[in-house]
Amino acid sequence: MSFESLQSYDNSVCIFDMRTPLVPLVRGDVGGGAWRVKWHPSPTRKEDLLVAGMHDGFKVVKAHGEDVSWKIIQRFDDHKSLAYGVDWSFAPPDTDGQTLIASCSFYDHALHLWTG
Repeated sequence: MSFESLQSYDNSVCIFDMRTPLVPLVRGDVGGGAWRVKWHPSPTRKEDLLVAGMHDGFKVVKAHGEDVSWKIIQRFDDHKSLAYGVDWSFAPPDTDGQTLIASCSFYDHALHLWTG
């Protein structure tokens, strides 16, 4: 099964099975507007989705299973303005299996590095 995510600029992210693209498998609430979504680049963490939720910070979401359950597993709220850009590093994970993440906010032009 092939999954695709859609950023909607409202409070939700929809995940679709590409065989039936008109009906979302799950609609997850991320709060504050979904500006950017990025699947984890590693096949071992292919169920992890990184979300920039404009007015509600950054989140790592686990979307897994045939019925596609949705769970926010980590938040990052250190930015002081609009959660805008976010991406996973392609560097090898640390000893705990965590990946370096870069996130940036809009009005204060801040860049933060954190793991998730």
